[in-house]
Amino acid sequence: MHPFDDNYLSKMLPGFEKKPAPDIIPPPEKALVSMNERKTAKAILLPENPAPQMLDSISSFIRRYLICDEHQLTILALWIVHTWSYSRFLTTAYLDIRSPEPQCGKSRCLDLLYMLSNRPWFATGASPATIRDRLLHQRSLEKVTVEKRIVRLPAPFTTLLDNYHHTFGSSERQALVAMLTAGTRQTSLFAYGRSDYCLFGPKAFAGNSRLPRSLAAHCIPIVLRRKRPSETVQRFDRASDRLPANVLDWLYQIDEDAYLNSDKTWQAPLRLSSHLTARQQDCAEPLLHVADAVGGSWPEKARAAISAVFKLSDWSDPIQVLSDVRSWFYMKNNPEYLLTRDLLPLLISMEQRPWSAWTRKSGFKLGALLRHFGIFSRNLTVGGQKGIKGYLLEDFKDAWERYLPPLHDEVAQPRKGE
Repeated sequence: MHPFDDNYLSKMLPGFEKKPAPDIIPPPEKALVSMNERKTAKAILLPENPAPQMLDSISSFIRRYLICDEHQLTILALWIVHTWSYSRFLTTAYLDIRSPEPQCGKSRCLDLLYMLSNRPWFATGASPATIRDRLLHQRSLEKVTVEKRIVRLPAPFTTLLDNYHHTFGSSERQALVAMLTAGTRQTSLFAYGRSDYCLFGPKAFAGNSRLPRSLAAHCIPIVLRRKRPSETVQRFDRASDRLPANVLDWLYQIDEDAYLNSDKTWQAPLRLSSHLTARQQDCAEPLLHVADAVGGSWPEKARAAISAVFKLSDWSDPIQVLSDVRSWFYMKNNPEYLLTRDLLPLLISMEQRPWSAWTRKSGFKLGALLRHFGIFSRNLTVGGQKGIKGYLLEDFKDAWERYLPPLHDEVAQPRKGE
């Protein structure tokens, strides 16, 4: 029995069904449009299914201001729609917005999400106590209203935390981490003092360091890159740049749209990749449900995007280097061994990786990462020369099978800058 099933709450909170339905909270002032504009917007919604067109408009809007690939645009657009309908799902999606270097657009990305998301709270470098007090306000179990599995919570509905490196410490054992991870499932409660709290809702984090691993595991990674000199983006002005009125009107109506049926959204979507971990599935499910409800090309785009972004997931450095070494063995047609002096330049060429800053003398750093899996360099004899350091293909096979998803034939060569 789920904590938020109606029967459960009837027993825990006698009379909760008699609570009046909460007032509909108006859209944020930053996104308000006039009544005439809203009437015009409804007249514009002429297609039988305008949803694919609306999502295309959201993607195009983001692309004007942010450098990111198509898969990331897909995730961001679906996540925005999810913020307007998250209460219908069992799980919610968190975003981990990061980059290999500063000034890659992380804060701009949060600015765009702030403008387009449902009743957001935006905080920069907030202290753990500030976040705790803000998120716990009016969210005790006694304040929660549930109607047909749809949880009703007070605003803010969406949490956006920028510069989180000023918020989190290096330890995994932080009360704030436990509090935030409790908000990933509708049926999870966070105990604080004598009360239980529901912190369910979409959240996005942006910062210059890595999130604590236990929190990152609940996030979809959005890895941004600094723009090339040849690339151009518009300067974003939160006061004047906004979506067309008909798209905003569509967002406001999403929570009432019949195609987001709460009975279906508590089930696993069709064609969910078996290669995702349990937590990755929790993140992916609501976005895939949104994509399936929208229709058009979005169901296929969503599944391709989920698969692509989780390949860049917040793996630990040992797991990531294990995957990268496998890719290079594959591209070399799986030779019996690769010499350390040949493998290091290949890893260094991968600009989006921590080892892009290594040198040809970083063999010890590579060895330290692979040692986690019981993999060690060997003294090889090559061309009559003895004692040349390298790695045997056979030594990797067990770790690849245990820790990595299958390597498909369509794997592309990891080139510089990709």
